[in-house]
Parts: sequence; structure tokens; C-alpha cells
Amino acid sequence: MSYSNHWVLADGTLNNSPITIRYRDQVSAEQTSGQYPYCVQIAWNADEVDPASGYPAMDEMERIDLFNKALMMALEEKQNGLLTMVLTSQGVNQWVIYARSIERVKEALDSIPTEKGLYPIEVVADEDAPWATYTELTAAIMKV
Repeated sequence: MSYSNHWVLADGTLNNSPITIRYRDQVSAEQTSGQYPYCVQIAWNADEVDPASGYPAMDEMERIDLFNKALMMALEEKQNGLLTMVLTSQGVNQWVIYARSIERVKEALDSIPTEKGLYPIEVVADEDAPWATYTELTAAIMKV
């Protein structure tokens, strides 16, 4: 199974702060396959926030972008997980991933190079075989 690389971009406001959401909208094959029953959410809380936009400062956004690319490569190259959504608001960048196992996500994270020190991320994972998190978030986006 090869993953769709079709992304939808949505900009708006959340609690009077700007928010940007990117999500894959052609994931029904993966969603219904039963092969990705775990939802893993990774949050990067920025040290520096641009006061005008509420987004992480530009130099930190560059590090976040590098992490994003490395994360996708580590997860998706062997189809251990699928990055389905990225949300950025109020100095936080959050990734929503559906994975074959939590252990495979841990291995993927451990494989990401850390030449400039560890990444300031927090990780939470839950079983979510019906993809309720993804479904609820995309439904909320569609209502706006």
C-alpha cells in the first residue's frame, strides 16, 4: 500500500489565535485497513513564539520543519506509520500519526538524527482503531 501525498491546508483562528492545519484527505484505504490501530500525537512546544503570529519563531520553525521531514521518512519509508495531520497554533506544533504499533513509532523516533540536541517533544499514544481523533478533527475543520 502506498500512501497518498495529497494534503489539504486550512488556516483560521482558534481561541482568537491563528491556526494552521495540514491533513491528508485521501487516507480511507489506510483508515479501513485495520493495520494502523494506534494514534500517536507528538507536540513540540516552542521556546520562542513570534508575538505577531503566535507561531513558533522562524529559526525554531526551521528545526520543526527538519523534524517533520525526518519523522515522515522514519515512519513512512517502511510503512510503520502514517502522518495524517499537523496543527500549528499558540506556539505548539502537533503531529497526528496512525501507526502499526507504538513500539514501531518509538523506533522511528529513536532513529531521527539529533546533531543539535534532543527535540523538545512530548508524545502520547492511544489505541484508536476507528481513527476517531482524525475523523473528529477533520469533521470540525469541515464545519468551519
